Amino acid sequence: MARVSASDQLTRLLALPAWVAEHPGVTVAEAAKHFGVTPAVIERDVNTLWISGLPGGMHGDLVDFDAADFEDGRLRLSEPLGLDRPVRLTRQEAISLLMALRVLADLLADDEASAPVIASTQQAVTALLSSGTPTEDSDTRVDPGTVTTPGPGPAHAGRSSHASRILATVRSALQDRRRLHLVYVSATDTPSERDVDPITLESDGSHMTLVGWCLSAQAERSFRLDRITAAEVLDTPSVRHRASRRRNQPEAGRSAEDRPRGTLVLHPTGRWLAEQIPCLSQEETADGSLKVVVEGRDRAWLIGLVLSAGRHLIAVEPADLAHDATEAAQQALSSYDTDVE
Repeated sequence: MARVSASDQLTRLLALPAWVAEHPGVTVAEAAKHFGVTPAVIERDVNTLWISGLPGGMHGDLVDFDAADFEDGRLRLSEPLGLDRPVRLTRQEAISLLMALRVLADLLADDEASAPVIASTQQAVTALLSSGTPTEDSDTRVDPGTVTTPGPGPAHAGRSSHASRILATVRSALQDRRRLHLVYVSATDTPSERDVDPITLESDGSHMTLVGWCLSAQAERSFRLDRITAAEVLDTPSVRHRASRRRNQPEAGRSAEDRPRGTLVLHPTGRWLAEQIPCLSQEETADGSLKVVVEGRDRAWLIGLVLSAGRHLIAVEPADLAHDATEAAQQALSSYDTDVE
């Protein structure tokens, strides 16, 4: 479900008029599908935009949609007040975006699906900088040529070819659920060979990392792809090691599949809580309450989250989580009463 944070709502409010201007007469349901929210959310957005505009609030000062079309479940702008044009990037924003794309281009240079998209986006943003199309900012007048990436040299090309082979091998093992044999050099320049059951590929924005179960260490380990000197997909199927991870690793080291989850239904006043924690999903119901699914580091963390919701909480699932949180609250109250006595 779509997230419902204040920043996401603002982004949608700014984007909705421009999108409707490009699709006059579009249905509310189609708009909801495009923005990943419910039709009720789009209707509330339109009602919010209807009272938004210039000071004065007179006719022509407010954003206006065709009322007859809206009653029929369709959207058509009659007074956009300039919101029918997409919000433009400032020059600083365009430069920041281009720098982020350069990082992605290095990370995913060998990804056949992502590399062309990243390259075309880089070209588009560079063209915007060159033409001065982004909103001018006197403090950030930068030559776009200073933020473009020169072509790779021979050494870089060789490293890229090696990285391409390693990435392809790792992805093949993940896709086919096969064990990997790795030759790996640690951060201390210590070489080793080990067999690994791959779990997932991750990225911190600078490096790609294979997370897998190392049979030598009998524990979950992370392997930076740029430190893998050789990789081979074995005929042996990879094995899931959930039970072993639970026995040998602390709660904080659990895989995502083993971490406890809870569902919280919050009053609208509890929106702040949903915006401050990472949620697997958020859903806004017809009465304005929020249903969020969260994943905790451990059980104690989830119980603490439930307690912190306090009066903003309507319901908790599963039932055993609600029971444990209730017991924790009662225990805290009992301790308080004892201290007072």
